[in-house]
Amino acid sequence: MSNSKFGRRDFLLGSGVSLGALLALPASAAYAEGGKVAIPLAKLEVLKSVGGSVVLKLKGKLVLLVRDSATSVRAFNPICTHRECVVAYNLGEKKIKCPCHGSRFDLDGRVVQGPASRPLASYAAELTGEQIIVTL
Repeated sequence: MSNSKFGRRDFLLGSGVSLGALLALPASAAYAEGGKVAIPLAKLEVLKSVGGSVVLKLKGKLVLLVRDSATSVRAFNPICTHRECVVAYNLGEKKIKCPCHGSRFDLDGRVVQGPASRPLASYAAELTGEQIIVTL
């Protein structure tokens, strides 16, 4: 894939993300105030368990959420810093992987295997009761 922008079909086909893993929450499913977005866990079954992950579109931005423990969630910009493919969390390796060129990132967003040389951008995220709050 080139560094240029591409269409939705190319994005979905070339990203390695299945249609089920990329969710666009209806406006009523998340509450936004300023730069914060609150998402009820009831709307994200996949994040109720440790190891669950999902790519969402929040306030016009793609966000990868990873449930990394019973009490926390991590949030990243899922666009690989190498060639702009969409990354996904691999539970077996506990790494974020790029399907296009094999880059891998740890749960702090740091590169652990190239060709990417820059970390993933992260967002502040917290798990509070039955919701996830992400600050974009």
